[in-house]
Amino acid sequence: LAVVVFCAVFAPFLTDQDPTLVVLRNSKLLPNAEHPLGCDYYGRDIWARLLYGSRTTLIVVLGAQLVSTVAGAVLGLLCGYYRRVEKILMRILEGFATIPNLLLCLMMVAIFGAGTWNLILAMAVGGIPSCARVVRSQVLSLKEKEYIESEKAMGASDTRTMFLHILPSCLSYLIVRVTTGLAGNMLRMTSLSYLGLGLDPLIPSWGGEIQQAQGYMFSTPHMVLYPALAICITIFGFSMLGDAVRDLMDPKLR
Repeated sequence: LAVVVFCAVFAPFLTDQDPTLVVLRNSKLLPNAEHPLGCDYYGRDIWARLLYGSRTTLIVVLGAQLVSTVAGAVLGLLCGYYRRVEKILMRILEGFATIPNLLLCLMMVAIFGAGTWNLILAMAVGGIPSCARVVRSQVLSLKEKEYIESEKAMGASDTRTMFLHILPSCLSYLIVRVTTGLAGNMLRMTSLSYLGLGLDPLIPSWGGEIQQAQGYMFSTPHMVLYPALAICITIFGFSMLGDAVRDLMDPKLR
C-alpha cells in the first residue's frame, strides 16, 4: 500500500509519458526500454496509465469509505439517541440495505451519470446502513451509562452529549470500519469501471484498462496482466490492513 500511495503521489516523477496520449503506431506494443510495460490498443503507455490510475483509484475508494462512515456515524447517533427519529430513519436505511451494493451502485450511476464525485456518492450510499446500525446499537447502550446521565444532569445539550461523549466511544469501531471496507470498495470500483459505468474512459483507471483490453487478452496478455496485478495487490493490501487494525483495536484479541 505504501508503494501504491508513493506511485500515486509521485506519478509525474516516475514517468515522462502522457497517460492520455494516443499513438496508433504503438498499438499493442510489447514492453521495451521506452515503454517498460508496453502500450494498450490505442498506443497509450500502460505504465503511465497505471501510475495515474492509482490516483483515481485511491481518491474514489478512500472518498467513498470516508463519506459512508461519516454519514453512517451521524445517522446512527441520531437514531440511537432519538427514538422518534429511529422509527422513520432506520426503516429507510433498512430499505437501502436490502439492495445489493453493486446493484445499488449501478442504479445510482445510471441515474446520476458517470464521474468521480458521482461514483464516490454511489459507492458511499451502499455502506451507510450497516455503519448506522452498528453505531446506533452502541449509542443505545452508551446513553444509559452513569457518566452520560451525569452530563445530562449538569445541563449539557444533546449535541454536546452525542458528539463529545458518545461519539468518541465509537471511534475504535469507525476506524476499523474505514480500513476493513476499503477492499470491498476497491472491488466495486473496478467492477463498475470494467462494466463501463465508472469513470470516463479517457480517465486512467485499472478496471477501465482491463475492460478495454479484454478482447486481446490471449494475443497480447500484458495489456490485461499488469492492471489485474495492480488490482489484486492493492485489494490484498487493503484486506491485510483491515485485519491488522481490527486485531489491534479489538480488546478481545489483545
